[in-house]
Amino acid sequence: MQRGEEGQALVEAALVLPSMVLLLLGTLQLTLLQQARLLADYAAFAAARAGVVMNGDPEKMREAASLALLPAFGPAASLAEVAGTLVRFKAEGVALGALGLKQIDLDVRSPVQADFAKYGQHLQGKELDFDDVRPEVAAANLLSLRLRYLYELKVPFANKVIQGLWLVARARAGEGIALAGLSAAARAGRYYLPVQAFYTLRMQSNPFLKWARR
Repeated sequence: MQRGEEGQALVEAALVLPSMVLLLLGTLQLTLLQQARLLADYAAFAAARAGVVMNGDPEKMREAASLALLPAFGPAASLAEVAGTLVRFKAEGVALGALGLKQIDLDVRSPVQADFAKYGQHLQGKELDFDDVRPEVAAANLLSLRLRYLYELKVPFANKVIQGLWLVARARAGEGIALAGLSAAARAGRYYLPVQAFYTLRMQSNPFLKWARR
């Protein structure tokens, strides 16, 4: 190989290698993001399951979702690891809250308060009978929710690029995310992306008016 050809090969390598590295890192980060999406689906199920047996208690649903999401945050193979990871998970939630961000945003779409006055008169309008067989009451006894989890992108370079592209795409709509908070976290070297899931289950305990959607 002549000297000119060697120089051309070096230039081509210098141009191609960074792109290849970024492509590999991006693929790895997107794979981890897909894993987080699957965990979000499971967390939505866990939250709904806790809700249908706990009268629609939102705090119980958040606790169930947090436990389901732990593998995306840190080691959770043993009870000791679960306890330690949960402490760090909650501390992360407090830090995100200071930026106006929600680590777990749980939006319960139903039951709704208007149905309690119509179908729960015999319970002073404060509860619904979960086992009422009337079709309209059965429909009112569906617990439906949307869970949004703020997942941290951790693969170097790829995390910044992926979040940057998402911010550009969502700059107008925002989808309920505090974009200023995400930008502030990015300036501190932390990059997050929301993943969301939906789930619906029939109530297996009486839903309470105090926790129903207005």
